[in-house]
Amino acid sequence: MLSPALNQRLLDLSDNELYNEAVALIRRLVDKEGCSPLPTSQVIGLLNIANAASYSELERFIQHQRERDWPASKRDIKTFYTELEQSFREMRNRRIRSEFHLLSDGLSPVDANREVDEIMAMLAHEFIQHLVAENGVLAAQKADERFKRK
Repeated sequence: MLSPALNQRLLDLSDNELYNEAVALIRRLVDKEGCSPLPTSQVIGLLNIANAASYSELERFIQHQRERDWPASKRDIKTFYTELEQSFREMRNRRIRSEFHLLSDGLSPVDANREVDEIMAMLAHEFIQHLVAENGVLAAQKADERFKRK
C-alpha cells in the first residue's frame, strides 16, 4: 500500500503533469492525426478497467484492444491504444524512476516491481480520467461542428 505522502505526490503529479500529457495525447490524435474521439463504448470500458483493475489487468486490456482486428471505420481505436500503451510503457520503464523519482529506496527487485505496479495503477487511472474528460470535450466539439454543417 502506498504511503499518504506518496499518494499526495502522485495526485500532484496528476494535476501538474499527467493532465497536460493526457490532453496533448488525445488532441494530437484528434486534431493533428485526424482520428475520431473515442466512442462512448470504449470510454466506458477504459474507465471501468482503470477503476477496477490492477495495472497488469489494465495492460492486458490495452494490449487486447490494440491487437484486435478493428474494421476500417474503427482503426482510430487501434491507433489510440497503440499510443496509450507506448505512453504507459515509457512511464513505467523510465519515468517513474528517472524523472518522477517515485520509487522507494532499498527495495528488493520483487518489492520494487510490486511498488511500480501499484504506482502505475494510480498514475494510469489519473491519466485515463484526464484523457477521457478531454475526449468528451473533443467529441462534443465534433458533434457541434457536424450539427452546424447541416
